[in-house]
Amino acid sequence: MRVAVIGGGIAGVTCARELMRGGAQVTLLDRGHRLGGRLGAQTLRDTGTRWDGHIVDVGASYFTAASPEFTTQVDDWITRGVAREWTDTFHIADPEGLIGPKIGPMRYATPAGLRSVVEDLAAQFDEGVDVRHPSDIQQVTWLDGPVVDGEHYDAVAICAPDPQSLRLIDETANNLNGVRNVLEGHTRAWEPTMALIAVAQERYWPEFDGVFVNDDAILTWIADDGRRRGDDAAVLVAHSTAVLASGHLTDPIAAAPAMLAALRSTLEVQRDPDWFTVKRWTYAKPQSARPEACHWDPAARVGIAGDSWGGQPRVEAAYLSGLALGTAILTLR
Repeated sequence: MRVAVIGGGIAGVTCARELMRGGAQVTLLDRGHRLGGRLGAQTLRDTGTRWDGHIVDVGASYFTAASPEFTTQVDDWITRGVAREWTDTFHIADPEGLIGPKIGPMRYATPAGLRSVVEDLAAQFDEGVDVRHPSDIQQVTWLDGPVVDGEHYDAVAICAPDPQSLRLIDETANNLNGVRNVLEGHTRAWEPTMALIAVAQERYWPEFDGVFVNDDAILTWIADDGRRRGDDAAVLVAHSTAVLASGHLTDPIAAAPAMLAALRSTLEVQRDPDWFTVKRWTYAKPQSARPEACHWDPAARVGIAGDSWGGQPRVEAAYLSGLALGTAILTLR
């Protein structure tokens, strides 16, 4: 059985691995230069500080584990040094400043950036998986079965944000109407964000791991990336509100003055970092997630998976969604 998996984030790579283990011949197609999807990272360059070469998580900030399947995977990553326990305590803040700590579930991070867990999964591929990236897919259509850019497959798994996935579906392919309808019902519920990366020679802010910022028009979250990574680099990553991001999608750096001012206010500091930049994240997260683990249309032989499934938009949900879709596709055999 030949299966195309579109999307090289954790859902797509997990789906491809499950299909490979089930004996399918898999082609994994991703538009990025590296696998990872929303678990995106950047290596600092030319900052004028001693932290050049530091890997910064600019996408998803951490992951948690509750299900047996994902907990087993996380335990394996920890045993092999791919992932690490980060913290169970984040701070809460409002526009006036820090309020105090709040204990929650253990959050996990990675020494080499969250993208490394996706690359670790992909490292388990054998000759049954053909990874193609960067690969800018144009269309999924139907001709006696699903077709991706003119290449026929026995099944297709689409593991990308809903708005991007919907653009791939051929509007004239009636066999794909069910898949298109599922995607159309959720495409407007995706929010953008801006990620401010702030770098200093030395730390100048209060001690914390992460801060949830409530009731602020500019920021929603601040992470101490050095504590997250475990090397104590003087690097912060702050995420903006969707409203702020929506007004700066064509010019991300223009959001920097407002974000830097909010960072000073929230952390109650008087200075700015020595170097900063702003990264756009157009499809940062869905506002909500469908309760089902994935969508599988056996008639069309096309399925959908990702972090907009499984009840809550999070890394674990994306992993379980890809796992569920791979399992569903293997029932064709």
